[in-house]
Amino acid sequence: RAVNADDIIIYVGVEHRAADAALRAALGERPTDVRGRVRIVQAPVGYVAGEESAAVNFINAGDARPTTTPPRPFERGVRGRPTLLQNVESLALAALIARRGAAWYQNLGQGQAHGIGLVTASGAVNHAGVQELELGSPLADVAAAAGGLRGDVQAVLLGGYFGTWADVDEQWRLPLDPQSMQARGLAFGCGVVHFLNARTCGVEATARIMAYLASQSARQCGPCLFGLGAIAEATRRLAAKSPQTDDLERLHRWSGELPGRGACRHPDGAAGLLRSALTVFAEDYAAHQRRRCLTIAEPVRVAVA
Repeated sequence: RAVNADDIIIYVGVEHRAADAALRAALGERPTDVRGRVRIVQAPVGYVAGEESAAVNFINAGDARPTTTPPRPFERGVRGRPTLLQNVESLALAALIARRGAAWYQNLGQGQAHGIGLVTASGAVNHAGVQELELGSPLADVAAAAGGLRGDVQAVLLGGYFGTWADVDEQWRLPLDPQSMQARGLAFGCGVVHFLNARTCGVEATARIMAYLASQSARQCGPCLFGLGAIAEATRRLAAKSPQTDDLERLHRWSGELPGRGACRHPDGAAGLLRSALTVFAEDYAAHQRRRCLTIAEPVRVAVA
C-alpha cells in the first residue's frame, strides 16, 4: 500500500524449504485480495542469483544472472515496470517501526549509531548463529553473545565474502555499524562476523573463498570469467605452498586492476576481500611464496554456502 504496488513477488531460494513453507502458510491466512497480488518465486541456487538485477532477470526471463545497469530495477524492472526490491530484514524493521514508531528505532543503538541489525557469528565461537544487536555495539559484544571465543583468534571476516578481513585485536572494542565501519575501510555488508582461529592459515582460508567466488561467476565478462579464475588459481597455488615465481606480485596487481571492470560488482567484491587478506595476512603470504607456512595447521572452517 505504501508504494501503491499492484504486484508483490517474494523471491526465496529454492533450497530454503522451511522458509518457503512458512511463507505459503502465512499467505494462506491473508485476505483474498492480498493473496491475489502475491506470488512466490523460487530462486535458483547461486551466489549471484540474489543480486537485484539478477532477481529481476530471473523473474522476467528465467536467467538468474545480473544485467548491465543502468537502468536499475527501480527505473525498469519486472515486466519493464519500476520495481522496488527490499530484503526481508529491511521489511521486518519497517513493519516494527510502523508499529512502534520512529522514536523507538532512533533510541536504539550505541554511540553515534541508531537502530538494530542482524549479525551472523561463526568460526571460533562457542555458539555460532544469528544475533540481533544494537548498531554501534563493539565486536566484543558479538563474541560474548556467541558464548565467547573458542581458543585464540587471529583475524575476523567482517561483512561476508564481499567484506574484509581485519585484525581482531584492532577491531575488538570498535563499533559495528555501517557508517563507522566504512570510515575504517570496512563493510558491515550482510552482517557476517567470522572469527578465524589462530591455528587456521589465513592464506588457505582466503584461497577457499576465492575458489568459491570464482565458481559462482556469472561468466558474462572477461574480468569475472578469466580474472577471478586466475586469482583463484594463484591463491590455490600459494595455499598449497607451490606458487609460481610471481604469484604473490600478481595477486597484488590484480586486486587493484579488477574492480570496476566487470559487467556486475561480483569481481569488485572478490577483489576487495583479497586486498584485505594481502594486508592482514601479509607475513603469511610472503612465507607461502617461499613455500613455507607460519601457521600450525588446523582444518579450514570458513563456510561456503
